[in-house]
Amino acid sequence: MLEAKIKPVMSDSLSGLGLTSDILLFALNYDFTPPDKKKSILQRLKENQGGIDLDLSCVLYDDACLIQDIVWFKELRDKAEAVRHQGDSLTGKDRGFEAMYHAPLDQEQIRIYLSKLPANISKIALIASSYFGQDFNQVNAGEIHLSDDEGNRAFTLDLKTLAKGCKMIWVAQLEKQIDDWQLTMQNLTLTNKDIPEAAQFVGRELTRALVVPSSQL
Repeated sequence: MLEAKIKPVMSDSLSGLGLTSDILLFALNYDFTPPDKKKSILQRLKENQGGIDLDLSCVLYDDACLIQDIVWFKELRDKAEAVRHQGDSLTGKDRGFEAMYHAPLDQEQIRIYLSKLPANISKIALIASSYFGQDFNQVNAGEIHLSDDEGNRAFTLDLKTLAKGCKMIWVAQLEKQIDDWQLTMQNLTLTNKDIPEAAQFVGRELTRALVVPSSQL
C-alpha cells in the first residue's frame, strides 16, 4: 500500500482531496545520485550505478479503456494539448538550482488541463519509470506527487519507500465522474520493457475493473 503524506487515501474525488483547480501537476523531484567515482566504468555498469534518469508518463484512455494518447518524453503533448510534458530532465539536476531537490520547481512535470480534455477521454494513468533501469530507491531522496496549480496536494510518494527491483510503477489513475474526477492509487510495480507496452498492460487491467462479477449482479 502506498503511503500518502497528505492523506492516507486509496481512492477519493479530487474535490474530496482538497484540490480546487482543474489544472493538475503530476511531478517528480529527486536528489541526483552520482555514481561512485572510485569504481571503474565496468564496475559501475555491472552494478548499474550510472546516472539515474527518472521519467513521468500519462496514458489517456476512452470508456472502453483503449489507448487514445500517450504523453511521455518521446511525445510531449497529446493531440488536444490538454496534457503537456514540460520536458525531460536527464539527470535530476540539469534544470539548475531552482529545480533541484527541495527547491521551488519540480525537475520533471506533466500538466493536465482537465477542462481541455476531449470528451472521449475518461481515464488517465499516471506512470513513472527509470530510463536506465536502476531501482527508484537508489536515489538519495526523492518523491512523486500530484497537486493542482494552487498548491493543494493529493498525494506524495516517497521514492525511498519503493521496493527493491521497482523500475517502473503505475502510480495512480484518474477517472472521470459526472462532475468531478476520481483519483485511485495503485502503487503497482510494472515489469514491462517500455512505456507503450506498460500502457497496454494498464489498459487491460482497467478493462478488468469494468467487469462486474456475477455475484454482485
